Amino acid sequence: MQLLSQSYSAGAAEWLSSDNSAHVFSTFERACNLIDEQGRFISIVDNTIGNGPFAVVLEELPFSLDKMLSVGAPVVVGKNSLTVNTTTIDFSEATLWSARVDWDYPKDCPHQFQKNIGDLYLTVQNNASGISLSSILHSTRDNMGYVSARVTDSAQQLYSGIVSGDMQKIYLGAANMAGLGVGLTPSGDDFLMGVMYALWAIFDQKDAARWSRKIAETASSRTNMLSGAMLQESANGYASEHWHVLVDVLCKENVTDVTRACMDILSLGHTSGADALTGFLLSIDCLSDHVSLA
Repeated sequence: MQLLSQSYSAGAAEWLSSDNSAHVFSTFERACNLIDEQGRFISIVDNTIGNGPFAVVLEELPFSLDKMLSVGAPVVVGKNSLTVNTTTIDFSEATLWSARVDWDYPKDCPHQFQKNIGDLYLTVQNNASGISLSSILHSTRDNMGYVSARVTDSAQQLYSGIVSGDMQKIYLGAANMAGLGVGLTPSGDDFLMGVMYALWAIFDQKDAARWSRKIAETASSRTNMLSGAMLQESANGYASEHWHVLVDVLCKENVTDVTRACMDILSLGHTSGADALTGFLLSIDCLSDHVSLA
């Protein structure tokens, strides 16, 4: 069977241009992760998932990927295609997509951004899964579950480190949160991803990069390989297409677009989208007043 790719990221293009051996790491209905001998990932995804930092997006998916590609199967990479089992993915006509978000945009329209953050906060509070970390946004610590309470404590330690410039506190906050929870990307990791996106959105690039890379360096060694790779991408200011859309609409006047973009992220994973949005919102709330002090 031959499948066509409609787009792929610069990170995926680099992976595909190498001559390293690779195999299927994990498969799901609409996504499949491949890993090479250097431990680098790319993801083959359905177009409903969209572009991501190391994704190859398919034009059409006739069957579930987990029924087409088997875990452990070797990957044969050609000049314009890759083959797994009897399935070939042709990316010769695919467009190159940049995973880097325009993080200067929120700083160019801070008042509109902050106004829309309020609407985003309400949408998450009203629509996020009750088993996500979103309770952090509207509950006292005494009413939270174990994971949410631990994330709350760790986040405050991390924020204290950012405000004071204490890298040890940043390290401890990230270390205590990394790998916390269950799932392909644990809740603590998703929250940290949201934290890094907030840093990129409100601080200057030099500070955002320095703190984010410390967070990712600390957390990636304390969680699973795939989640660690995603944290590293976030530390560089790279994000999935859904986050590109959210950052863009947060800088504009249409509240309906903000709600739609939020709901799209909330639909990601079991609670991954909600957990990342929680980290994003809490970080903006706790750190925005300290931007000029950084």
